[in-house]
Amino acid sequence: MINLALFTVFVSLVFSSCQMSENQARKSSNKPSQTSTTIVSPTPSSSSTLKPIFTTTPANTHTQVPSITPSPTITGTPTPTATWVYHPAGEIEVPILLYHHVSDEEDGNRYYVTPRAFQKQMEMLYERGYKTITVSQLLDVLIYGGELPPKPIVITFDDGHMSVYEDAYPIMEKYGFVGVFYIVANRLESDGFVGVKELKYLSNHGWEIGSHSFSHPDLTSSHKQAKHELLDSRLFLEEKLGIKIQTFAYPYGTIDPFIATKTQNYGYRGAVGLGTSIKHTYGTMYYLSRIEIHGTDNLKMFSSYLPWEN
Repeated sequence: MINLALFTVFVSLVFSSCQMSENQARKSSNKPSQTSTTIVSPTPSSSSTLKPIFTTTPANTHTQVPSITPSPTITGTPTPTATWVYHPAGEIEVPILLYHHVSDEEDGNRYYVTPRAFQKQMEMLYERGYKTITVSQLLDVLIYGGELPPKPIVITFDDGHMSVYEDAYPIMEKYGFVGVFYIVANRLESDGFVGVKELKYLSNHGWEIGSHSFSHPDLTSSHKQAKHELLDSRLFLEEKLGIKIQTFAYPYGTIDPFIATKTQNYGYRGAVGLGTSIKHTYGTMYYLSRIEIHGTDNLKMFSSYLPWEN
């Protein structure tokens, strides 16, 4: 059992420091910033159903497929990699990257990575032997143990912007990469956002689709909306897409013990937030740390986020 009192004090201390960083980031941009903390979840049993963290009562018509052609931009040769490596359950090191827009629309905005910069970043990963996995694959190995590439990496995108489908996906496809796309349910089919056809296409090409809530509120300030934002968003996306939604991305990266518990109770296997760590354990399954890639990051900075390059 988890010592809830001790956990609450821990979360409060982490949130105090994280909230200061979030406030500073929000002052510099009209886009939401995100915060990080650590959630303690239980050691999983052999069953696929985990025990609760705490004791608690329980018209977009886009149809165009992005153009994919053999890439003349792949100028390097990928670094040869060894056979996949077995990892025991309980702890794993995998960088998880976070993007929002891949677009030229607001060059210089921290939330907009240009397609040219994104291309260079993916090329670097390819040449250095990185292989993409999904969050659900990471969780499988974390919970049960299993094999991963020698240099695994997860590439995630929040919000559901069409630029991810039109600009990021074709670049990643050239290198054989897949991503994880977290969708705000009430933005589906809206102007500038992907629709059902785009998401089904990505899912059929190896991408994981997850929920980013129903309407993107700060869930720590909206406990009464938790069921709608967490459960209803999952059920809505599953019905529309005909797939299983397994993971969740917290809006603004904010959580508290109540929201962490509800995320698990409402059927998610794990969830992602924001941070700098690449180490994931049983205790962080419902707040996996993600490194946000900013539009202002150059290749040297991007390389510094890669654990096996420094």
